[in-house]
Amino acid sequence: MADTAQIEVLERSKRRAVLVLCLTAVALLVVSALRFVARLNDALSGKPDYVRILTETFGRQLASQTQMQFPVIVEQDEHGTCQAVSAPSIAEEEIRGTIYLLTYSEQQTLTCITTYVVPTDASRVSTLRDFGPTEGRNYGPALLGTVKGIAEYRIARVYAPEYLRRLHWRYTPHFPLSPSEAASLRSQSSYSGGTQPADSVSIAFDYGELRAEIAERHQLVNSVLSVLLIGCIAVSILLIRKLALAFRALSQYCRVYQLQLTPRVFLKGNVATELSIARRRYFERQQQDQSRLREEEKLRALGTGWEEGLRSALPNLIDEHLRTRVQECLEHKPQDLEQMKSLWVEVQEQTGLKTPADKLNLLLESTKSYCTEEEFLAGRSEAFAILNQSGFRAARTFAIAMHDHFKIRAREMEELENSDRNTA
Repeated sequence: MADTAQIEVLERSKRRAVLVLCLTAVALLVVSALRFVARLNDALSGKPDYVRILTETFGRQLASQTQMQFPVIVEQDEHGTCQAVSAPSIAEEEIRGTIYLLTYSEQQTLTCITTYVVPTDASRVSTLRDFGPTEGRNYGPALLGTVKGIAEYRIARVYAPEYLRRLHWRYTPHFPLSPSEAASLRSQSSYSGGTQPADSVSIAFDYGELRAEIAERHQLVNSVLSVLLIGCIAVSILLIRKLALAFRALSQYCRVYQLQLTPRVFLKGNVATELSIARRRYFERQQQDQSRLREEEKLRALGTGWEEGLRSALPNLIDEHLRTRVQECLEHKPQDLEQMKSLWVEVQEQTGLKTPADKLNLLLESTKSYCTEEEFLAGRSEAFAILNQSGFRAARTFAIAMHDHFKIRAREMEELENSDRNTA
């Protein structure tokens, strides 16, 4: 029962491990495809925000070059057209500040850079725009409250598709560029508003830094996928080790019951059921083997009795032909039990006399009802051994003592059963 319970535990553990291993293998396949198939990997990483990165980089550099004196606000405006502006008629002494507003559109590949001036008296100007502390993303000094400004001048920059394409992480750059390639990378810019100040800032983009920033999300996705891959592989190794230990343990049980456990049967079949069938067949074979051994022992004992009887009767046989047949049968190796039995019956019919072996057999038969078959055969063999060594008298004494011993034991067992029945 303990073995059966342990086998059931191993079988349930195996089924769970196989199920989790299959799920882990599917997950490993999916994660590997997402990590190493370029199209799937790029779809998971999402479309790069080229214009956002360019505009935010421009905003950071603008705030740095103006020494953080003015707010530089960046916000997305997919539907903005970046229309031209007219220069406001405001005197220099009536301006108390400047605000830079950078809007961008990924669909239009457009960055719109507008410089707003903040008048000291906003009531005298009609077309004003409000700027609050939560306006877009500010790379300059924070606004403490709502500020009204009017557009002074505006620059619209449309990036070339070829330039944006070369910012992708899968593009392999080649240098130097040919004149035609350089021309295809130039963006289109337009200026409107007042006269551009002579001390306007100059912004330069670092190609490598831009590509690295655009690929940040892609790199993060790949890092997560790599961690998942390592986790799936580690879990798979642990599960395979667990299955190997279960296979070894179940194989030991199978060998006990002479069952060959293959990896295919282990993974696909129910080992507990197979072992139950093998155990039943094993015990059936054991019972058959024991029955065969008992039958062989019985035949051997009968053969010994017939042989002793024939040897005892041989000197007293008158029929010379029968004597010769008996002698040949006793000398023949291995002895033929059927022939020996036939001769024994024939000798008894002719002599009509009981040999010492016959008498001993009759004495031993009276003991048969008080003992088991194994005990009877063992006692009979010992009695005939005494007959051959010490003669009939000693064998007879042994047979009587054996009879009395088993009869007394049978009576005691019967009395004990009656006592238990009365107690119940």
